[in-house]
Amino acid sequence: MALWIYFFVATASHGFLDAMTNGGLGVAFFSPFDNTRYFLPWRPIVVSPISVTRFFSDRGVAVLQSELLWIWIPAGLLAILMFVLKNVLKRSEETR
Repeated sequence: MALWIYFFVATASHGFLDAMTNGGLGVAFFSPFDNTRYFLPWRPIVVSPISVTRFFSDRGVAVLQSELLWIWIPAGLLAILMFVLKNVLKRSEETR
């Protein structure tokens, strides 16, 4: 069950994070029923260039810095928090 929850969160977060980018066409959250595209009001993530050559430029460095700040650091902190909580709960059950 935990693996299904993990995959659901990973899949759902992709659209949510795409809606937080500062470019592109937006996210069609309700496709195929409604093709309206949406952005979130707060868009701090720098959109990645499509071209490989433009990705390996100053623009690509800005994208990597933005993703590190807004995606990878929070995801790493969440993973550490979940690991610590799991161990704390495990220890509390062992002491009962």
